[in-house]
Amino acid sequence: MRLLLLLLSLLSLPAFGQTLELDADFTAERLVKEVFASGQCETIFNIRQIGANRAGIGSFSGPEDIVGFGRGIVLSTGRIVDAAGPNTDTNVGSELEGRTDDPDLSLASTGLIYDRSGIEFDFIPLQPTVTFRYVFASEEYCEFVGEQFNDIFGFFISGPGINGPFSRGAINLATIPGTNQAVSINNVNFATNRQFYLDNEFPSVRQISGCGGGAGTGPRFQTIEYDGQTVILTATVELQTCATYHIRLLVGDVQDSDLDSAVFLEAGSFDLGGSVSLEGEGDTTQATVIYEGCAPVNFRVQRGADSNPARPQTIAYRIGSNSVATEGVDFSAGTGTVTIPAGAQFAEIPIEAFADGNVEGPENVWLYLDIPCACYTDSIELIIDETAPLVVGLAEAYYCPDEMATLNPEVSGGAPPYSFVWSFGSTDPLPTLTPPLPPSIELTVSDACGQTQRRTIATFSSTPPGLSLPPQNLTACRGEDQSIALDLTGVAPITVYYRLNNGSVEQQVFDGTGRQQWPIDRGGNYRLFALEDRSCRVELNETVRADFFRPSINPRLVNPTCSGDADGSITVTHLPTVPPYTYTWTGVNPTGLSITGLPAGAYSLRVTDALGCSDERNLTLRDPDALQPVEITCNEVRRPPLTPSAEGGRPPYQYSINGVDYWGAEGFVNLTVGEFYRLRIRDAAGCELLQPDFFWPEATARPARLPSFVTQELAGSVLVEPDYRVPPDQIVAYRWYPPELFDCPSCPNPTLRAPSSQTISLAIDNRYACTDSLVTFVTVDGRVPVYVPNAFSPNGDGTNDYVAIYANTLQVELVRSFRVFTRWGEEVYSATDFLPNDGRMGWDGYLRGKLAAAAAYVWVAEVQLTTGELQRETGTVVLMVGRSE
Repeated sequence: MRLLLLLLSLLSLPAFGQTLELDADFTAERLVKEVFASGQCETIFNIRQIGANRAGIGSFSGPEDIVGFGRGIVLSTGRIVDAAGPNTDTNVGSELEGRTDDPDLSLASTGLIYDRSGIEFDFIPLQPTVTFRYVFASEEYCEFVGEQFNDIFGFFISGPGINGPFSRGAINLATIPGTNQAVSINNVNFATNRQFYLDNEFPSVRQISGCGGGAGTGPRFQTIEYDGQTVILTATVELQTCATYHIRLLVGDVQDSDLDSAVFLEAGSFDLGGSVSLEGEGDTTQATVIYEGCAPVNFRVQRGADSNPARPQTIAYRIGSNSVATEGVDFSAGTGTVTIPAGAQFAEIPIEAFADGNVEGPENVWLYLDIPCACYTDSIELIIDETAPLVVGLAEAYYCPDEMATLNPEVSGGAPPYSFVWSFGSTDPLPTLTPPLPPSIELTVSDACGQTQRRTIATFSSTPPGLSLPPQNLTACRGEDQSIALDLTGVAPITVYYRLNNGSVEQQVFDGTGRQQWPIDRGGNYRLFALEDRSCRVELNETVRADFFRPSINPRLVNPTCSGDADGSITVTHLPTVPPYTYTWTGVNPTGLSITGLPAGAYSLRVTDALGCSDERNLTLRDPDALQPVEITCNEVRRPPLTPSAEGGRPPYQYSINGVDYWGAEGFVNLTVGEFYRLRIRDAAGCELLQPDFFWPEATARPARLPSFVTQELAGSVLVEPDYRVPPDQIVAYRWYPPELFDCPSCPNPTLRAPSSQTISLAIDNRYACTDSLVTFVTVDGRVPVYVPNAFSPNGDGTNDYVAIYANTLQVELVRSFRVFTRWGEEVYSATDFLPNDGRMGWDGYLRGKLAAAAAYVWVAEVQLTTGELQRETGTVVLMVGRSE
């Protein structure tokens, strides 16, 4: 432990100014990319925090007179929030992690490392020199200057071309300017390298510790906690562009965690190379033209927004291989590098084209910025060309005695810009002179390449131009040619300024004088208000009227009221022109311009006036949509309530079943379901339609229902009676399946004869094209009742003298066998293949000629059903012995 000075009292000083704002919520990634680094390219990666406690790194901001720069990163051996002023204590400190050995700080220090805190990352420089600015501050100032153990920091960089004593062959960039000595408390303080030191100590501590200085506090005492700090220092290193380097920026306590130290890194100062752009002269949308033998043209290399203007920036450039012109033969383009000085925003590259005497035509040159690593680029195209001959055109000058005269030379060729020298001393390209003009004027024009041309013209005082209008009748049909005649005097070309029907200003130019023809195709009042020739302008006040006639037809058509009616009409008016008029109709032969009683059809009218101007129109009368009967659809009849409606014509519609009383759609509910009506339909136009066989249906989703099942005896039949829920006339077809099982498969209630239990179905078609399918099951009783008496008395009285077999002959076709046995199994009777119900076809009670003993006997019968199946039945019968009376 260090022996800390015990201060008897600390003066409480009033706070003033602003202090630091500190934020420990930033990740290492954000601190490096958003705060510390600058540059257009993403060339920083593998960023991570050194130390596990997030409280030791963060961002800061505040007035520049506190740290020296207003914003940046702070790396501290304690909590960064403790850095904010005022300076309240001489021994502020907090523990982050305790002992934390480090491969670089441990090598540079003579003691153990505690609370190390920092950031490390990989980066690729885009320029050979990389710099950043920093300030070191500590609570160990000034009382622990000269001690064996002091807090330590360093910026350890490793990579290609670097061979130092630290991990990965790194070197420490935190050195005293002009030396290789590391910045530390013992070699930058109030006594050593004091030009790099700023005191912020308590006056009492300075006195007790012999640190020198006055009796007052420093200018940062109210704004930062640390007792001392360095001035702004710059870390600088020369690197290989486009190679990958690793840097570790960290600070640590030595031997204990008691007093905090910190490193402040300036925001944006870690400069890997700012962006630049190429800019040409003049219009940037077209290639810049450089003329052979003329003055060089400068191209500007402009700093980007991310470039640090406080530092010079050197940029390489090259001539592209896609250039047609050859460097050194056709042009020169400097050294290949250009430096933007510190404080400047751009530098210029001069390009000079050589006059080689050869006519080669335009040759292009591509100039590229040679950006390291090609993370972005910029280029510009320029054209090298021979200068065309300088041509100067200047017409003779006619001027008006009472008006200012402007000379307007026409210059082409050469190499712009042009310079003008007039014989009367002006250098204006378009000089204006006060009459009278000198008898002759000379103009000398020079271009940028030294070509010169001279022109001399004569001047003439001119009489103002004049205009007169001869008598003329400007009347024609629309679409015909017509011209205004004018008589002009003056020096051609002559311009007439006019307004048509008080519209916008228009002009007509005439190349000659005398009688001139002005073709027109618009009618109205032409007001001529000014006349101008090569030298003078005069005011006019002339009006010319021109007419283009057409008796344009304006028809009014009334279509027939109902489809097929002949009550349509056509009424026509037309624009008045020059009477009399001739009317020519097709499709009808009226006596005037109004026609009635017309059916639908195509008609036409042509109107011709006395000038021969005409207009023709095709006139078509159309029937309205025909009134259509009420059509009820399948979906409508299945989804009650039913709301039928007519179609066509003009809604709404009314209906009647007696031709007298009419009602709306709501009246259909009063009709009787299942009845046919003679329905009359009337639309809003009074058109009517008779629907003679209108049927009013029952609207229901289920028109019929079959029994859940149908029972039938074996070999029998049964009447199938569905539950029909609609009137019979609503159904138009019945289809029973399988049809062969029914006596009438197209009847509503057929008789079914099923050989066995099975599914049957019914399909119903109604008059609205609906088909409904119903399914049920017929159950056939598989047992046929066979009757054999349970007792008989063979006494000859004619009653029950035999035991015989009885059955329904519609079910039983034949008795295949009938046998009777004693209870011990002895057969006493047997018969085969006979019809049932024959009372004498049975056992008479005799056995071997004698009446058998009274007892119970067993019978066995096998019968053949009408379906062809065989059925076996058994039972007992009692033989009763008695006397006949």
